[in-house]
Amino acid sequence: MIVDRYYYGKLPDNEKQVYKEIYQGCMEHKDLILISASEEEIGKSYQRIVDALMDDNPLLYFVNQSRLDFARDDNGNMAAMPQYFFTEENVKKYNQKIQDAANKLIMDLKLTEGSDLDKVRKVHDYMCANVQYDYDGTNINDVTRFITTHNIIGVFAHKKAQCEGIAKTAKVLLNAVDVKCIFVTGKAKGLGDTVGEHAWNIVNIDGDPYQLDITYDIGDTKDGYISYDYFNITDAQIRKNHVFSTGYPKCTLHGASFFETYDIIFSSKKKLQDYIATQLKAGEKMVYFKLGGKLKAGDIWEEMMNYGYQILCDMGYGNMTGERIINDDINACRIIYK
Repeated sequence: MIVDRYYYGKLPDNEKQVYKEIYQGCMEHKDLILISASEEEIGKSYQRIVDALMDDNPLLYFVNQSRLDFARDDNGNMAAMPQYFFTEENVKKYNQKIQDAANKLIMDLKLTEGSDLDKVRKVHDYMCANVQYDYDGTNINDVTRFITTHNIIGVFAHKKAQCEGIAKTAKVLLNAVDVKCIFVTGKAKGLGDTVGEHAWNIVNIDGDPYQLDITYDIGDTKDGYISYDYFNITDAQIRKNHVFSTGYPKCTLHGASFFETYDIIFSSKKKLQDYIATQLKAGEKMVYFKLGGKLKAGDIWEEMMNYGYQILCDMGYGNMTGERIINDDINACRIIYK
C-alpha cells in the first residue's frame, strides 16, 4: 500500500505543516484543531490547504469539506473547526465496513496480482459492471444520499455514486495495491452538452501518467459490454470534453489505452472491414474500434454496420439487428448485433 498525497507534495513547507495538523485532528475527530500558524501567515492559502487535504485523502469522507472553517483569537492564532457528517462512534463502524469491503474486493479481483495496467483495468471493469451513476445524488433535500453519493460510501455500501465518489473509490483501491492515482477536479460536458463540475483520475502506469474517467465509461457501458473510451488516455484526448487546470502531471503518452493495447485503431476502411469480419466469424456480437487518420466514426458507422450485417447473413443470421454507440470526441464506435 502506498500513501499517494500528490497535492501535499505541491504545498510549501509551512502549508504542509498545517495540512498535517488538520489531518491528524480530523482523524482524532477533534472539534477544534490548533494550527501552528497565524492568519497572516496562512489565511489566504487556507482553502488551498483544505482542498489538498480532501483531494488527497478519500478516507476523510466523514468531514464536510465545504464547512472546514477556521477561527482566530485576538493574537491571530488559528484553529480549524471541522464539521463532521457522522459521530466518532459511527465513523469507527463505517471505517471497519469500508476496510472489509475494500479488502474483499482486493481479494476477489486479485488486485495484488499483475502489472499496473492490469490493476487499473480490474478496478475500471469492476466499477463499470457493478456501480451505477446516481443521477439523483445532487438532491440536497435528501441529505444522507447527497453525502454518501459524493464519497466512497456510495460505492462501497450502495454501489451507486456520483463522479466524486467513483473517482475517490478508484484512488482508495489503486493506492491500496501500490498504484499511484490522483483525484482530479474540473469541468466536463454532460447530458445535452451542458458543462458542469466533474471529477476523475490520473493514474500512473509503469511510471507514466494517464487520464482515466471511470464515470464516463460507466455511462457508456451497455448490454454487458464495458466501455473503454476514457481508459488511460492523453490530455489532448480528454480535453475534447473536459476542462482542468495545468497543475497536474502531463499525460502525453498513448501506449496504455484500450485501443492501443489491442491494436484496434484503424485508418483504413479495408483493415476495419477485415477486423469486423474476423470478430463476427469468431462468434463475437460486438465490434469495438477507434478510427485514425481522416476517418470519422460519425461518417462511416452505417456503412460498417451494414458490412457486418452482410457477414452475418452469409453465416445464416439474417434476422439480427444492430445498435451503434458513437463517441465523436474520442472518434470511437461500438456496434452491437442482437
